[in-house]
Amino acid sequence: MTDRIDSPASPAPQDWTRAPELSGEDNPWKVALEASGVGVWEWDLASNTQTHSQRWEEILGYRGGELTGGYAEFIHLVHPDDIVPLQAAVTAYLAGLAPDYIADLRMRHKNGHWVWIMSHGTIVSRDAEGRPLRMIGTHTDISARKQAEVELRELNAQLQEQTRLLQTTTASISQGIFVFNAEMCLIAFNQRACEMLDLPESFLAERPSLAGISSFQFKRGDFGPQAQLVDEHARDYVLTGGKTPLPAHFLRDTPDGRTLEVKSQMLPDGGMVRTVAEVSDYVQAQAARKRLDLLLTAMQSQAQVGAWEVDVATDRVYWTEGVYRIFQTSPEEYTPSTAMESAQRVFTPASMEKVHARALAFDTDQAGGIELEAVTFRGNTIWVHVTGTSVRKNGKLVSRIGVMQNITDRKQAQMAVQETEDRWRLALESTGDGVWDWHIQSGVEHLSKRLVEMYGFQEGEMPDLPAELDKRTHPDDLVQMERDRIAHFSGLTSTYSNEHRVRCKDGSWKWVLSRGMVISRDAQGRPARMIGTHTDITERKASEALIRQQAFFDTLTGLPNRRMLRDRLEQEIKRCKRDVQQLAILFIDLDHFKEVNDTLGHDNGDLLLQEAARRIQHCVREADTVARMGGDEFTVILTEVNDGNRLEPTLQKILRTLEAVFQLGNEQAFVSASIGITLYPADAQEIEGLFKNADQALYVAKGAGRNRFSFFTPALQEAAQTRARLAHDLRSGLQEQQFRLVYQPIVELATGSVHKAEALIRWQHPTRGLVSPAHFIPIAESSGLIVDIGEWVFQQAAQQVQTWRQTLHPDFQISVNKSPAQFHHDGHGLQPWASRLQAMGLPGACMVVEITEGLLLDTSTRVTSHLLELGEAGIQVSLDDFGTGYSSLSYLQKFDIDFLKIDQSFVRHLIPGSTDLALCKAIIVMAHALGMKVVAEGVETTQQRDLLTAAGCDYAQGYLFSHPLAAAEFEAYWSAPRLPNGHWEI
Repeated sequence: MTDRIDSPASPAPQDWTRAPELSGEDNPWKVALEASGVGVWEWDLASNTQTHSQRWEEILGYRGGELTGGYAEFIHLVHPDDIVPLQAAVTAYLAGLAPDYIADLRMRHKNGHWVWIMSHGTIVSRDAEGRPLRMIGTHTDISARKQAEVELRELNAQLQEQTRLLQTTTASISQGIFVFNAEMCLIAFNQRACEMLDLPESFLAERPSLAGISSFQFKRGDFGPQAQLVDEHARDYVLTGGKTPLPAHFLRDTPDGRTLEVKSQMLPDGGMVRTVAEVSDYVQAQAARKRLDLLLTAMQSQAQVGAWEVDVATDRVYWTEGVYRIFQTSPEEYTPSTAMESAQRVFTPASMEKVHARALAFDTDQAGGIELEAVTFRGNTIWVHVTGTSVRKNGKLVSRIGVMQNITDRKQAQMAVQETEDRWRLALESTGDGVWDWHIQSGVEHLSKRLVEMYGFQEGEMPDLPAELDKRTHPDDLVQMERDRIAHFSGLTSTYSNEHRVRCKDGSWKWVLSRGMVISRDAQGRPARMIGTHTDITERKASEALIRQQAFFDTLTGLPNRRMLRDRLEQEIKRCKRDVQQLAILFIDLDHFKEVNDTLGHDNGDLLLQEAARRIQHCVREADTVARMGGDEFTVILTEVNDGNRLEPTLQKILRTLEAVFQLGNEQAFVSASIGITLYPADAQEIEGLFKNADQALYVAKGAGRNRFSFFTPALQEAAQTRARLAHDLRSGLQEQQFRLVYQPIVELATGSVHKAEALIRWQHPTRGLVSPAHFIPIAESSGLIVDIGEWVFQQAAQQVQTWRQTLHPDFQISVNKSPAQFHHDGHGLQPWASRLQAMGLPGACMVVEITEGLLLDTSTRVTSHLLELGEAGIQVSLDDFGTGYSSLSYLQKFDIDFLKIDQSFVRHLIPGSTDLALCKAIIVMAHALGMKVVAEGVETTQQRDLLTAAGCDYAQGYLFSHPLAAAEFEAYWSAPRLPNGHWEI
């Protein structure tokens, strides 16, 4: 474009980063890689130079073009601990010792944190001797994967600790325990399970399935032929490998003669818990009792544990030798008398109630067994199992006979198992590190080894008393802890849960989560026993405190952040309203901070920000607030500002202190500050209005040369309102046909012919007059109106080219500028340009779409597909203002570009032997080599035209040939006579 006064229909090119130069042979996979979001790098091994793509920089938080230091800058950003492994990986690959180069490394993000990168590359060029010359590769952001790995390791550690606690608990259980998941794979077992089933621990450690364990036992013959050693009702279940309904309970014998009781319980998640207990003694006793029931008249003669008989006629009781042994006495020491007297001598009152009830059963010939608690003659408490029946002669009851078995060991084992199962169940339901078991009414509290270790004690050092932990509880937490206990004891809560601090042995405080539940109550409903856990939540509490700190304070400087600033400003405004006072808000922006970051690195940049924060704080009172808004922007709230003129000393002090040298380790840096000031309530009443005012004042201070301050004035507000009104007028301008197009000829230098023109938009405002595109195009883009305006421009240009192809030249072509905002629009409700041209009977070649270099750096799918659609429709693409943005040969190869337009900044000072001429020649040669035509913009002299013609430039436009013209003026220009060399008269 050569319009010096008025800009074209699209905005000036944006500031895009220069992407790496990549050879054509790499283009296919680089296109795919860039589309996938990875960063691409290229390393010239001969010169040790490195280039990279825009995405490569974006992964590290930079805008395109911020990193230009090549390999040295890349190494500077790598974490010190990763440099040696990285270099080793590269060396091994280049030396042929590794099949490929791939390495995980950390690189410093622009904001200071570390980003995990997966670097992968390959050699793409070697010299004649096979030595590598050039590598190309990618960088992929794997921070999320690394974070997931860390979280997985932490979770595994927690699970391992919980598993260890459960294993410790299950180790003391006399039963064998198996736990299966929903897929019936073994996930947990105890040592007792291995011993009882004679299964190798190494086999179970492989977590076999239930079917796998059954198969192992079948092959070894554990179940006998056709599972004959298994209870009949469970035999099909065992034979089918668990495919028939699961029996809750069954017995099975082992090849060595033991009897095992197998119980199974399905879990809510589809898993299963299975217990195995040896019940050989119990089963044998049961079998013996059955035999005695069949041999009623011969029971005394059988080899039983003990037998007794009651003579109904005399009510005398007779014991065998076995009964005397059970009760730890002898016939010499005690002779039984009546049935009730003998029973009362040994059985507890609770058992006597059972005896009385069973006596009635004997009278009706009903027989059976009962378990009774007794106290021997030596004072020992035992449990016996008693069975009996009635004997009749001629229908008359003559005696009662029975068998007694001492089942104390089995009973104690059953009670121990039950108690262990209760603790086991609660341990599974509660997630904690330490276990406590509180017998409330006796005042005894059992603490697990892990629980006392949690507080720095050894097992046995802490008394088993609930008061021991209570007195170590932080005084501020005692009241709430007692409230939570009472609520649970009273039944108001189903479980007990409380967070409190406990003093450790070394005097430090540890946050714990105490959870538990009452598992038994007495007859009056009072809690008798409670079991629970203590979980160390110290780290969680520290994290919560850190989160609160990060939510309201800047992590780098420790200053209040934007959220805290707003909260404090709200409070200060309330105080000002109450006390009828005034406050000032200062927006401070550090000048030239970016240069410090780029030259000295982000570490030094962070040091400068920290020192700047301290300096600003020293310039204000403690009652004032200094906050960091982000980047190099600070905000200050100055309270009790009764006179705005008295602010100047403080403002000057801030400017002076910030322009003083910053000593950053061995480096020195210099910056200055721009300050925008607004006053409450004079300038605005609301926070957003104050912030907007301060920002506008800061904008003026920076625009005036920086290192200065500026107060908000109504004029600044008026300028902002003018921009808003202009945006409003744009909407009506399109509807009221206030826009028009002008056309600037594009001359073919070799022949002087004109069969091309660039369409430029003009806005004739009804009151403002002619508004420059430089003023309204940015507003149109920001408001989204650029899409509708662009569509109108295309429609007008299409109609005009249709006319000129009939009247001027059959191949006439018009160029229209297309904004990046139009490319990003989803196109909803708009007819594609190609379809509209087709409907008008026009080929795609009648139009050229001019784009900026910055658009080519956009790797979004929408932009890429849009450019491809233009090419497929035959609509040519021209790269506008080439050389002023971030030119990239790789993007010229990636996209189908038809024209390069040399920016007028290269043409303006074009003279023989100049650098600008050399650059123009280079651009022309490169473009022609890539199959592109070249258009020079801003040609104003015959010397410029002749130099460009000699350099091989294809086309030119500029004031030398013509200003932008209305359609009728253009037609007159086209019809004007030409010189003999084909050029128009000038």
